[in-house]
Amino acid sequence: MLALAQRFFTLPPDKLAAIDMIHSPYFRGYSPVGSERTLGRPDLREQLDVGPEDEPQAWAPGDPPYLRLHGPNLWPATLPELRPAILGWMNALQSVAARLLAAVNESGGLPRDTFAAGFDRRPHERLKIIRYPGADETSSRQGVGEHRDSGFVTLIVQDETGGLEVDDGSGFVEVRAARGELIAVLGRTFAAATGGFVNAAAHRVVSPPAGRRRVSVAYFFNPRLDYAIDPPPARAERQPEYGYEVLEVVLRSHPHVAERYFADLIA
Repeated sequence: MLALAQRFFTLPPDKLAAIDMIHSPYFRGYSPVGSERTLGRPDLREQLDVGPEDEPQAWAPGDPPYLRLHGPNLWPATLPELRPAILGWMNALQSVAARLLAAVNESGGLPRDTFAAGFDRRPHERLKIIRYPGADETSSRQGVGEHRDSGFVTLIVQDETGGLEVDDGSGFVEVRAARGELIAVLGRTFAAATGGFVNAAAHRVVSPPAGRRRVSVAYFFNPRLDYAIDPPPARAERQPEYGYEVLEVVLRSHPHVAERYFADLIA
């Protein structure tokens, strides 16, 4: 996956522009450097966002607006091996993430299958392949700004460049992992659903220095969009449908796409 990601980012600009996210009302496709925002500031990264191959879902006024996020991916025609590799990687990591989720539940005194109903059909999976160009000391080093992931489980592989940092309670420290090792990040919805037993740690990526680059692949394992924890497990508050959380995040992170396809929601 890392090798293919590096090849993807060497595609000619016109091939990347053809699959730009601005062409997708489902927030799939390529995002050039600076087009995604965290904390209102542009991130110094470019990426490809994908999900399971999906059909657009019928939607009518009054239906939950997150139903509009179901749809197909955008793939580069000149790198056909990318599609089966990404979909295969997502399929492999789904079982890894499910086992990790069950183990964390058990460690918190909950049944291993506490949230299984949210993942039994059409879970909300996403994957990003990401490239962080180098930045000099006088420019922004915000590869990705400080944030907490919105969902349940994120699994990341990264190259040897480093730059991922996590807040350990006393400040940000670098997450050290060899190329290809899996890094797990737990999200806000999982934390809320466990009544705070799970810690959704703040993390960020600091851009590499000028002349270097960082490549990573992040897989997001989250429940289906219409899933609400009802009744809530012990120590947890009632949760809204997860799709509203997802919609809020993408509308905020990709304002140019939101303005084009979701103007009725952000007016």
